[in-house]
Amino acid sequence: MFTRRRIWFWVLIIAASASVLLYRHHKRYKHLAVHDPNMVYRSAWLEPDVFRELIEEHQIRTVLNLCEPDELGAERCISQRNAVRGSGARLIEMPMPAATLDPADPEIAKFVVVLSNPENYPLLVHCQHGVTRTAKVLAMYDILFRGMTAEQSIAVMPLFGRETYPVSVRTFAHNFEDAHQRLYPHVADKLKILR
Repeated sequence: MFTRRRIWFWVLIIAASASVLLYRHHKRYKHLAVHDPNMVYRSAWLEPDVFRELIEEHQIRTVLNLCEPDELGAERCISQRNAVRGSGARLIEMPMPAATLDPADPEIAKFVVVLSNPENYPLLVHCQHGVTRTAKVLAMYDILFRGMTAEQSIAVMPLFGRETYPVSVRTFAHNFEDAHQRLYPHVADKLKILR
């Protein structure tokens, strides 16, 4: 009886420890994923030391922050700026309009400019949770530079525990797919130098 209790005690200790470690890893590297190997990475907002680690490990040149100014608090924004710039990468703070579904919106053209600049790669794209706004930008990238359809792009993106992407992401991706050749006809060749 004593031995059986001791075994169960250690099983519970090991299970609890593993749970804590998994939770810490998830929290530390929240929604981190390779979107296009050696080119594009995605995440939620990360702690400054994690930004530094990823910049060094993946030789990231540019971090594209899609959050509104001070959305995460002034202190976190400053610490991110210091971490990214201190690691030798470029930080672009460009809020992604969450509600826009129109690819002709002048704000969307700014993202196309960033995505079409070969000097920005490897690129890490993030918003607060690394899901909705990040998915919109990555759908633009996939449609413009990987020749994917909206559905193909959304299908390869991780869901991070959700069943599907929100209607706003799917609608934007489809609208962008339908309009990108008319709106941005010469962009697709811009990244061929990197392939």
